[in-house]
Amino acid sequence: MIPVGKFDVHPAVRFTSRWNVATQEALTFNDPVHGLLTVPADFYSDLASIRILREVCRWAAIGALTGWVFAWGWLAAALLELAIVTLALYGMLAGYGMRAAMLHDWLYGVGTLTRADCDGVFYRALTTGDGTARWRASIFWLGVRLGGSTSYTKTPASSGFSSCGDRL
Repeated sequence: MIPVGKFDVHPAVRFTSRWNVATQEALTFNDPVHGLLTVPADFYSDLASIRILREVCRWAAIGALTGWVFAWGWLAAALLELAIVTLALYGMLAGYGMRAAMLHDWLYGVGTLTRADCDGVFYRALTTGDGTARWRASIFWLGVRLGGSTSYTKTPASSGFSSCGDRL
């Protein structure tokens, strides 16, 4: 029996590309609210999807350098500040919560839980399952709440949609 709030195994994954992995065996998390949640073997995930922070940092830094060349003043300074903040965020988050991220991607894909429930499971999987600090898990949670709506599968479990996909 898997203890409540824990994963059953460490992830057995294979990288399918630079940013994507596939599970090689099932991965189960015993959530205190929703019970056993199992990611099947051969599920593809892009993990925490935080590389957007790195891209924002890159382009903000390029914009800041360009701004100083063309004397944009305050805009160049603002772009440099944005580059520094996003680089710091990326550094604080990279490498954490692999199992929780795979579980979250799977939950978003199957849509058996509402989006808010998926994000709650993600937070609990980060803190109790992966041992991620609460402050860091809160940043991850805020990120999926702010940016996850486009990735969530609209299914009968998601409010506002019927089983045929038509708006109610």
